[in-house]
Amino acid sequence: MSHQHDGVTKIYTDEESKGTCATHQLPIPMGWKILIQPNQIKQQTKGGIILPSKAQENEAYLTAHGEVVSIGELAYRERGTGDSWRISNKPQVGDKVTYGKYAGQKLVINGVRLLLLNDDEITSILPKGVEVTAYL
Repeated sequence: MSHQHDGVTKIYTDEESKGTCATHQLPIPMGWKILIQPNQIKQQTKGGIILPSKAQENEAYLTAHGEVVSIGELAYRERGTGDSWRISNKPQVGDKVTYGKYAGQKLVINGVRLLLLNDDEITSILPKGVEVTAYL
């Protein structure tokens, strides 16, 4: 299992609700599950212009991605044998990933939105520094 309990406490925040959740308060994914903090939708531009709700809805609909927070101990292993999948790129804690729009179980912990996904619901790992935005 990969979980951020390595002595370093990280604080996860939700910009909309202003909620916070420390590493030790996060649920621990069981089996093949992966815990994700979804990307937070921008409500205003860098210049301070508040985006209309339609733009925010489009951004939410078209950008199903987030950060891997924790990984269950059986993730990316064969269901019957427990053997590791033969793929070279598996998400790690801290990676940015994409997933299906309606995938996962939605959780709110101390006001912070999280998703609990199956390992096979992750569709890609985003390269470091890449910013995903909606196209209209």
